[in-house]
Amino acid sequence: MNVTNFFGEYLAKLTERRTIACNGMIRLAVLDKHPTKTPDQLRYTELKDIFGTTLKSRLENVSIPNTEKISKEIISYLVRNQSLLTMA
Repeated sequence: MNVTNFFGEYLAKLTERRTIACNGMIRLAVLDKHPTKTPDQLRYTELKDIFGTTLKSRLENVSIPNTEKISKEIISYLVRNQSLLTMA
């Protein structure tokens, strides 16, 4: 499973939106900060930064409620699963 799908599925649960839309939101948030990288090329710290900034902004732009809480939850999910990411 790649980074986009892994976090896209979790974001879909948090937002109650379709997984494919959440995958796209993550890809776009990555492009906002790192236009030359794919989500799979990002380091842990870069992902953490994206989830707290550009992903949060994109969620706000499409009127997702509780973006602050969602941002914190997906960052917490990243922290809990960082060992899985380093093994991939």
